[in-house]
Amino acid sequence: MKHIPLLITIALLVFPTFLQAQADSPLEGQMKILARGMRQLTQQVADPAKQQENIILLETLKKAVTDSKTLEPRKTASIPADKRDNFLSDYRQELDELSGAFDQVEEAVKAGQYDKAKSLLATVNSIKKEGHGKFKVD
Repeated sequence: MKHIPLLITIALLVFPTFLQAQADSPLEGQMKILARGMRQLTQQVADPAKQQENIILLETLKKAVTDSKTLEPRKTASIPADKRDNFLSDYRQELDELSGAFDQVEEAVKAGQYDKAKSLLATVNSIKKEGHGKFKVD
């Protein structure tokens, strides 16, 4: 009986996290893959010992981008119907740009140009900021 208040407290702390995880849209799931992958890549892209791991990680990131192109941002619902096609076209074009940036990073990693790969990640981050500004709901 002494543990019941502790269990209730733990349940109240964990349950909202569980609900949030359940509330994620498929696109948000892909964006989480991208965020985790970018954190890892940023930390290890300059390490020659992790070249193969980075190439695999970049392939995973590019797949997440490709999968994201088939999904619609939540902001789409707030766009007037006559502008929605243009909005989605811009969204997919932004993802194509992101995929191209990942291709450049991958080429640099494969060529052993780790400093170049690291600097190209700045381009990826710039595309991310621009895309979130246009397509993410505040």
